[in-house]
Amino acid sequence: MVSAADIAAELRESILSGDLTAGDRLPSAREITRTWNVAIATASRAHALLRAEGLAHSEPGVATIVTSGLPIDGRSAQQTAGARGRHSPPEITRTKTIAVNRIVAAGIAVADAEGLDAVTIRRVAHALQTVPKSLYRHVSDRQEFERRMIDAALGGWHPGRWSPSWRERLTAGHRELWRIFRAHPWLAQVVSVTRPQLVPAALSFAEWALETLRQAGMAPEEAFEAHIVLFTQIRGIAILLEPEIDAESETGIDADAWIDARRNDLVAHISDGRHPALSALADSGYELDVDLLFERSLSLLIAGLADRIGPSPDKEVGLAAQKQSPREWRR
Repeated sequence: MVSAADIAAELRESILSGDLTAGDRLPSAREITRTWNVAIATASRAHALLRAEGLAHSEPGVATIVTSGLPIDGRSAQQTAGARGRHSPPEITRTKTIAVNRIVAAGIAVADAEGLDAVTIRRVAHALQTVPKSLYRHVSDRQEFERRMIDAALGGWHPGRWSPSWRERLTAGHRELWRIFRAHPWLAQVVSVTRPQLVPAALSFAEWALETLRQAGMAPEEAFEAHIVLFTQIRGIAILLEPEIDAESETGIDADAWIDARRNDLVAHISDGRHPALSALADSGYELDVDLLFERSLSLLIAGLADRIGPSPDKEVGLAAQKQSPREWRR
């Protein structure tokens, strides 16, 4: 079976040989699925591997585009590849902050493509086209490295345009949180609620949620518990993402195809008269959609909060809050 690494290797060779040059489009995920006969998740992981190596970047709404590589030592990817046979790999020589940010970004790209277990110093060094010892000077502790990855991933969250309605603000902000979990399937597995990682991005999200709920009229303790319920519900659905991606990548069979292949067995098990509710569901043709599940659960939870708060939930926002600019509400 063709793996994401196999596909990435072929595309990498085309880039390093010059067949694909900076600015060229890589085959889309759908083109890859047709050419290599793989699942869409495998195609997406191949793209992510090349992004992790700095050989490609995504342009939203356009495509995955070839870059000139990761110029860690000021050379192009082609020059680096050509020099490999004559010299040892380059070391990261930029300032510490830039180096750490580059390492963390590469770690996230590897985790997005291959899962968190694949993130090792050696694997990240390979993605950066450098040697492991270059990374050990900047990142020596696995727990700290994961903490930085969590912070960087959650740092992509923003609540969006401000609205005078607390319900609209909560809905938009938590949809954005779902987008972050969707973009980084490993994230839900490592973010803890009972023993939270004290990362700036997580604290900023919690502060936004608590302030929004406080303005809706909730007491601080109630607001905190409501925040935990919303966050854990979304995280709980997001935990389903990575195992499904792994299963699809390993087998080439997506969830819908897996269910279809076993539908007759399922119907046989529940058609004994003891499972009328499950039988009715099977007869309806229902198919689980995690995005729809997220939307429905969020709607139910916010409706429950609105019922708990009462008929005039937005009265606490006040004129002063309404006069604040969207920029002030974003942070």
